[in-house]
Amino acid sequence: MNAIGRLVITILAVVTGHAGPAVAQAPSGMGPPAVPAIPATNDAAELKRLWSAQLDAARWEKGRLEKQVDDLRIELFAKGVLDYRKVSYASTDGLAIPAYLFRPLAPPPGRAAAVIVVHGGQHGQFSSRTMPRVAELVRRGHVVLAPDYRSSSGYTREFHDAADYGGREIDDMLAAREYLAALPGVDPARIAILGQSHGGYNTLMALARYPGKFVAGVDFFGPTDLVWRLTAPPGTNGNAESGDREYFAAMVGKTIDEAPELYRARSPRYLARDIKAPLLILHGEKDAIVDVQESLWLAAALEEAGKDNFEIHVIKDGQHGYPAAQMDEAWNLAHAFLEKVLAP
Repeated sequence: MNAIGRLVITILAVVTGHAGPAVAQAPSGMGPPAVPAIPATNDAAELKRLWSAQLDAARWEKGRLEKQVDDLRIELFAKGVLDYRKVSYASTDGLAIPAYLFRPLAPPPGRAAAVIVVHGGQHGQFSSRTMPRVAELVRRGHVVLAPDYRSSSGYTREFHDAADYGGREIDDMLAAREYLAALPGVDPARIAILGQSHGGYNTLMALARYPGKFVAGVDFFGPTDLVWRLTAPPGTNGNAESGDREYFAAMVGKTIDEAPELYRARSPRYLARDIKAPLLILHGEKDAIVDVQESLWLAAALEEAGKDNFEIHVIKDGQHGYPAAQMDEAWNLAHAFLEKVLAP
């Protein structure tokens, strides 16, 4: 039976409550959660609890299956175009991080430069929609690694709940770099990092926290000030959500009122002095999610710190993600920047 057939049968198993055949599991046991059975009982409260648990397990299973379907799209896109495989590497605390590795079908002689492509959305995931951009990076001679860092969707609830904004997820970036550096055919001195939105944030934090590890970074409209996100008046920060204070306090260990310095330590705006590698910042002028002001604040902080190896481009009329033509404009700037900083 082919992979699509297995996925369809497994989806039916989730809906009906009957076990289907086993399906391929993600790295490190990130396989399907058990769907609890509902036994015969007249206890209304117990029935409600068990039904809720079954729906919750089915939701995680649905996300995992959707991820597998998109992985098939990635595989189909890469076939005959890219050397592709899904891999797993250990982060600094031993957590297995799934990742997508792309190389040219015919590697050039010598060691190639590499780019870590970091997906947006803390609970997002690398998806097939990114493949045209990845293919262009590889066409230009780069090895690409795209990690589904901790808290990415499409795996288990435990992996999702391992979220650590600006904390251990940045260690996942370092571990991605170390994985690439150990690959034959990759030049450890020419590994850059690039990301959009939360991926841009992770890019900036990786540059600040691990200077010397990444030769350069490209930040597409990443947030830079966690303090502002948590203290801005309601309605003034499109990236803020209700419950943010509690959510971040659970990760940081203290509330922002108790320890604002811990939140500044997770805000690239306040870490400008630690960013030493060349940096390209790209942001849409009319971004309604991550305000362009966040990138302007970072640029001002970099200037104040005496940095002269960064560029900032504000894309006229650009939204969060820009329309397609503007994204092409921004990516052309990114390619030109990478070509310069990743030259042998």
